[in-house]
Amino acid sequence: MTRELTSQERQFLTEAARYLERPSLLAKLANVVGKPVELLAQFAPDTVHQAVQTALERAMTLAAATLRSDAATTDAQVIEAEVVGEDFSKWGRRTGFLHSLFVITSGAGGGALGLPGLAIELPVTTALMLRSIASIAREFGERLDDPAARLECLTVFSYGGPTPSDDAMESSYLTTRIGLQETVSHAASVVAKVSADELAAMIRNGTAPRLVQLLAKVASRFNIAVSEKFVAQSIPLIGAVTGAAINAAFLDHFNRVARYHFGIRRLERIYGADAIQGMYRTEARRLAVAE
Repeated sequence: MTRELTSQERQFLTEAARYLERPSLLAKLANVVGKPVELLAQFAPDTVHQAVQTALERAMTLAAATLRSDAATTDAQVIEAEVVGEDFSKWGRRTGFLHSLFVITSGAGGGALGLPGLAIELPVTTALMLRSIASIAREFGERLDDPAARLECLTVFSYGGPTPSDDAMESSYLTTRIGLQETVSHAASVVAKVSADELAAMIRNGTAPRLVQLLAKVASRFNIAVSEKFVAQSIPLIGAVTGAAINAAFLDHFNRVARYHFGIRRLERIYGADAIQGMYRTEARRLAVAE
């Protein structure tokens, strides 16, 4: 690394570690429903897991097809995004109004219908969140004409909560991310060669092991967040209004995760991955000791 990070960039890493290493969604949902949901999430039914699988399969197809045309980043935008030392403390905070409106509306329907509503609502909500995540990725200089960058948008659903580890001081975010890297690389090579329809058929028929493996890895973490969301919506007296508020919290959570994930990737492109990840690990351990 040829120069030191700016104070804004160091503060960004501190904020990222504080958010990504904590189960932040639980606190947001508890604030909405006024009840603890952490202990109840383990009782979410198998239907939740099936809804997650369906949602992610559709999101994978979306990432392969329309994100490429709707959110492609130009070379000029990438160059502009790589200006060293530029204060990007406010980057990634502007999310599309329509994305938010549709996600909140779908949450209202899910809150009113309970578990059957989740099966209908979650694929829609996940697709809308993926578009919002893609817009954040583009703002941080990601090349969305690159299949690997588009799949990085999908991996955002894996981050933002604790990861079981023998080392309590190890970073949850980096552990999960490193565990996904090879699978993302192999899956991207498949995505680059096929159409969206072919991709959907390959996932459905199980003829693309790397894609199936990536979906399984993301689903294992996304299941936790969706289970928490489902439990919050299942508490008695939850209706359309509270369901909308739950989805607003859900969207805000993953937008924040996307902001920190793609902000860290931007810093890595400027200063080097080893240097930035080393600093992030140091900050994560400092926060763990302070608990």
